[in-house]
Amino acid sequence: MSLRPSARTEVRRNRYKVAVDAEEGRRRREDNMVEIRKNKREESLLKKRREGLLAQQNQQQQLLSTTSASDKKLESLPAMVAGVWSDDGNAQLEATTQFRKLLSIERSPPINEAVQSGVVPCFVEFLARDDFPQLQFEAAWALTNIALGTSENTRVVIDHGAVPIFVKLLGSPTDDEREQAVWALGNVAGDSPKCRDLVLSHGALQPLQPQPAFELTKPALPALERLIHSNDEEVLTDACCALFVCQSVHLYLKWQIKKTNCFI
Repeated sequence: MSLRPSARTEVRRNRYKVAVDAEEGRRRREDNMVEIRKNKREESLLKKRREGLLAQQNQQQQLLSTTSASDKKLESLPAMVAGVWSDDGNAQLEATTQFRKLLSIERSPPINEAVQSGVVPCFVEFLARDDFPQLQFEAAWALTNIALGTSENTRVVIDHGAVPIFVKLLGSPTDDEREQAVWALGNVAGDSPKCRDLVLSHGALQPLQPQPAFELTKPALPALERLIHSNDEEVLTDACCALFVCQSVHLYLKWQIKKTNCFI
């Protein structure tokens, strides 16, 4: 049955309205999703800003706290200097330990202030106190931190004769002292090629390369004599390295190498 014109018009109008409503609904949903994503992005950015600001405030507060603690300790610097220069061993140890702790703070340790206070010569003197290992260790630690400062700070440590004493401490029976000596010499050597050469010129490498007893290496010579004629490049390299080590053991070993016709 056909519809009247007015009815057909109404049907078309309703269909159009449904289509328009569907399109409008889809557009609104898209707008809502865009708005939601926009809000989430803004919230995320705002959160990051808040976190960044909080981290910056915490960092500033930590820096101020560290600076305040350092300034507070610097207030007692004259008493610490007096303790270092004291004739009393306990006072020297306590003051040197305070300097070591002061120079060990993570941010901006007052190295210049310590150097300018004139205690470096005393620390170098304490460095040679084999009869007072604890004071010796604390002085070594303090000088290690000073050598880590500017080139001028490193030069002060060098000029007061600390390098040869640190080299001597590489042979200390105490693990802590040997380790501290390595750190100190590393800080000095790392300042410049000139400082590196100075450390090496004092024989810093020898204690780090202990030489075996000649009687222990002597039996290896005949085997090394055969190996240096090998056609295998790796075997030849290792044999030459081993022979070089044997040669550095003792002057007598050079004569023994010649005696067995074993030459590099």
